[in-house]
Amino acid sequence: MADHDVGARALMVRETSSAIGRIGVALLAIVAMLLGGCGPPYLSDTYATSTAKPPSLDTRDLAHTPVVVLAFVAPANLQGLSPTLSHALSGALAEVTPPIREIPAAETLNRLTDKRLATEYADLRAGFARNGMLDRHQLRRIGSGLGSQYVLLPGLAQFGEEILDKFEAAGIKLVRNRVTTLRLWLQLWDSQTGHIVWESSGEGTTASVLLSPTQTVALEEIARKLLVRMIQDGLLESKMETKSIVDH
Repeated sequence: MADHDVGARALMVRETSSAIGRIGVALLAIVAMLLGGCGPPYLSDTYATSTAKPPSLDTRDLAHTPVVVLAFVAPANLQGLSPTLSHALSGALAEVTPPIREIPAAETLNRLTDKRLATEYADLRAGFARNGMLDRHQLRRIGSGLGSQYVLLPGLAQFGEEILDKFEAAGIKLVRNRVTTLRLWLQLWDSQTGHIVWESSGEGTTASVLLSPTQTVALEEIARKLLVRMIQDGLLESKMETKSIVDH
């Protein structure tokens, strides 16, 4: 009887080890497939609010006359994200329907330098940093110098990432999520009147499965999707509030 019990236990141990081995191989295969293929699956939740457009703003004009796009306004510790966010904004302006013509931020700076308006631009941004307003006279000179009526001022309000553990067994974290939160704002100014004609703020939260420390959803992709929502729904379709949850 004792020999029978020992044999049964040994058989159970072998079967259990074999099952664990098969599961381990399957998990490694899945992880390898995901790491070698596209980015991780993720869930994004976006929310945006916008002000009402004045009757004087005809959004059809934005498809014909280029809009001057300024560099992102951002907190000092997040200034390094501005180039990435500017690329995302360019992508969003091209993606919305109808597409909005732009003078991208980098080209705007080059043109202002060529027209000896670089100091004017620096003073314009410095004034905004002090009081949250674009000086009317400086804005008009910049708009006239670049041949555009409208100026788009984008801003970064918040960016943060955290790692959350979804399930843990025997000290092993089986599922980990990287949660990214991004808050942006946009202001469309009339360079001739010095008035804000439209304003929007948006928040995007993305949760992605973390398979390796270096794997993440690109910030540019997160920002572009949020900016498309803000511009398409708020500016072009005049929705005061919009919310969406999408599984990618």
